[in-house]
Amino acid sequence: MKPTYKYFDHTADLGIEVYGKTLEELFINISKAIFETQVSGKIALKKEIKIEFESESIDDLFIDWCRELLYNFSVHGFIPKKYEISIDNLSLKAHLYGDVFNNKKYKIKTEIKNPTYHNFQLNKTPECYKATIIFDI
Repeated sequence: MKPTYKYFDHTADLGIEVYGKTLEELFINISKAIFETQVSGKIALKKEIKIEFESESIDDLFIDWCRELLYNFSVHGFIPKKYEISIDNLSLKAHLYGDVFNNKKYKIKTEIKNPTYHNFQLNKTPECYKATIIFDI
């Protein structure tokens, strides 16, 4: 089976190519890529948050999802570990379970700031969904 994500070289930024059999799996896998890149430590399941939003396009939905994840980490310290996501047309609903960042339990490896639209692509192939995204770091 193909890995769920891989890095690609991009000057001064972080490039990630992510895969999923479904859109929901694609969105979960980009979240895993973000937080496995950003934080080290065994994430506990102590807190739950809900996220709901709509976007103008599927590309916007993906970028907005990344922004929501990074916002919740930056402002609230939330690190997701378990995901329940449903995507209906251009609407996303998610219950995320995880923990709040504590520098005694977790360490920052690479700070990810924002997703970009630069060279962004989201496609459905015969095998899976695939997205290519670059993050400011």
